[in-house]
Amino acid sequence: PDAQTVWQRWNAFSRVDRVSSSALRSAPGLSLSYPGDLPSQDALFVDGDDRTAVVGASDQIDYAAYLPVALPYQLRPGGRALVLEPRGGLDLAIALSQGAAAVTAVESNRLLVEGTGSIYQDERLQVVIEAGRSYARRSDETYDVVHLALVGAYRPVTSGAYSLGERYDLTVEAFADYLARLRPGGLLVVERWLQLPPSELLRAGATAVEALRRRGVQNPGAQLAVLRDWQVGLILVKNGAFTAPEIEAIRRFSQARSLDLVALPGLAEAETNQFNILDEPLYYRAFHQLLEEPRALFEQHPYNVRPPTDDRPFFFHFFRWQQTRAILAQLGKAWLPWGGSGYFVLVALLGVALLASGVLILLPLAFARLEEPGPPGLRWRVLAYFGLLGLGFLFVEMPLMQRFILFLGQPIYAFSAVLVALLLFSGLGSLAAQRLSIRWTLPLLAAAILAYPLLLPPLFRALLGAPLAIRLLVTGLVLAPLGLLMGTAFPGGLAWLRERAPGWIPWAWAINGCASVLASVLAAMLALSAGFSWVLVAAALAYAGAWLALR
Repeated sequence: PDAQTVWQRWNAFSRVDRVSSSALRSAPGLSLSYPGDLPSQDALFVDGDDRTAVVGASDQIDYAAYLPVALPYQLRPGGRALVLEPRGGLDLAIALSQGAAAVTAVESNRLLVEGTGSIYQDERLQVVIEAGRSYARRSDETYDVVHLALVGAYRPVTSGAYSLGERYDLTVEAFADYLARLRPGGLLVVERWLQLPPSELLRAGATAVEALRRRGVQNPGAQLAVLRDWQVGLILVKNGAFTAPEIEAIRRFSQARSLDLVALPGLAEAETNQFNILDEPLYYRAFHQLLEEPRALFEQHPYNVRPPTDDRPFFFHFFRWQQTRAILAQLGKAWLPWGGSGYFVLVALLGVALLASGVLILLPLAFARLEEPGPPGLRWRVLAYFGLLGLGFLFVEMPLMQRFILFLGQPIYAFSAVLVALLLFSGLGSLAAQRLSIRWTLPLLAAAILAYPLLLPPLFRALLGAPLAIRLLVTGLVLAPLGLLMGTAFPGGLAWLRERAPGWIPWAWAINGCASVLASVLAAMLALSAGFSWVLVAAALAYAGAWLALR
């Protein structure tokens, strides 16, 4: 009842509110053995969501030692820490109170730093306003602890509400960037919410294990420690094998705080599931299988827990078609949007778009005669050509918008830069279409699209740490050739059709528009299922098919 907004600011990609209330308290993963009381805290909200606690420089945080994330700082006292996306400052306060001598705080949203206040003024802190992934890529500093803070509120996997959201900070390539910032013996720290069946924590563990394997580590289990309580799981990935004294220190820490061990070198099943008791030691068994038989785990687990990559950065997309029967059985019985998967939103939307497109494209043919009959088979060639152009354009545009989020740091930057570049240069391509023959621009376009999945990853790796202005300029230059070629296809097709059946041009516009709507849904579904690269391959096939339709 006493909640009030005490601070609010906007920028190009967010609204940040600071809310004060005597009822607000947050300490994710706090041990049930903590004997004290939690003080009231202010909270930061980003776009009305993702609540994080605000901790000031003078605030008492006696409870910090009872949080699982205190462990890495106790293992590396006096070390240097890198905390990525600390937001309201709780993780910074934990690092400083638990023994870190110096902390680099990397926050992508300046408003979160301004809204938090005093903790960011601590002389032991260095504050960097930048996307965490970009900083990890460009920096040559090394740290004893690299902490990927727990950003985002608890979100039930069964709702599927965030399955379409990209998380480039939780991919295999991102973890490789973080591991590269560790000193010998340094610790990468990842926190995730617990859910059953194991999902978030297990997928984060799978991502860490895959990142280690790509670095040539033959036995990832020797460098992995995982703990849990009733709410949060903690993953420690060491740059090197855990030593016997470190393993014993982890055991003592867990025992003293009633935390359950999940994965640790030499851990036996009988040692697990002792405090926060589940019916079965599901987390231990899942991580044991991850380390021993990862392929079997990925095939048999109820959820899709394969590690996300930059090509498929959908960390919260756990849907598998095998879930369909259970999801349908829950309809009307549980308060779960769309029965438990955001993927079904796309399936339903695709059905609506297919029905509407079928009516808008086919119904005119049933009730009206086109003015010119045209050559034999022309109707199907027109349908194929302009329909494939509608699919192709969006199959290029949508995955590029999503891929450039990694490069530019914020979705709004990627959306604006890619949209402006493609529309500007495709407009110039349309202007030049009369001088260019689609007989050679279309096959050249298909070949160029196939090159982009190969071109973009090394480009991003090379320039991810460059200033934003340079990255925006590079975005425009990289997309210019593609936009120019894409711009020739539609006016070229209209010119071709004008020579044969000009009365069919309105129908061609309708086909292209409907196909574009279908493509926006299909592109998202294909990206979730196969990755952005396959959406671009589908775009190349669409333009190649359009070229064959004219042939």
